[in-house]
Amino acid sequence: MKNLNKLLPIVNIVLTLGILLFLAFYVTFESKKNEVVYIDNIILFNGFNMAKDMSDIHTKKIKKQTKKLDSLYQLFQMEIKSKDENNIKLSQQKVQKADEALSVMKQHFSNVVSQQIWDRLNAYIKEFGKAQGFKIILGTQGGGNVMYGDDAMDVTSSVLEYANLKYEGN
Repeated sequence: MKNLNKLLPIVNIVLTLGILLFLAFYVTFESKKNEVVYIDNIILFNGFNMAKDMSDIHTKKIKKQTKKLDSLYQLFQMEIKSKDENNIKLSQQKVQKADEALSVMKQHFSNVVSQQIWDRLNAYIKEFGKAQGFKIILGTQGGGNVMYGDDAMDVTSSVLEYANLKYEGN
């Protein structure tokens, strides 16, 4: 019994050190486990409030220009029936200008506005990644570079929530 009482403090120390080592390895393993995560770019972009806002604004502009083009085209069709060459030529030029303006609007939204949205998203993704301690955040597009990822590594919804909060000023 006396020997057992002498061993008890040593056993306690060994057990305590064992538990501490286990916790240290576990925490290290857990922190390394999620260093690389991924997001679905399409879901992120389409769910981002800024993209929705910009799309609403530009869709209205594009619809307005499309209506204008349709009206001019109808006038052009009427001019063709009148067979007045000067009016036909003038009407045709108006249709061409309106069509070019529509193409420019669509191209602007497709390129410039999308780039502005991605610039903002990329800044938010960088902030989010640093705050979460991620080393790498990969982007997927369904058939992109990441062909498979464990669902536990998909942080799309978390990044989307973070980005929308930041965009809304929170």
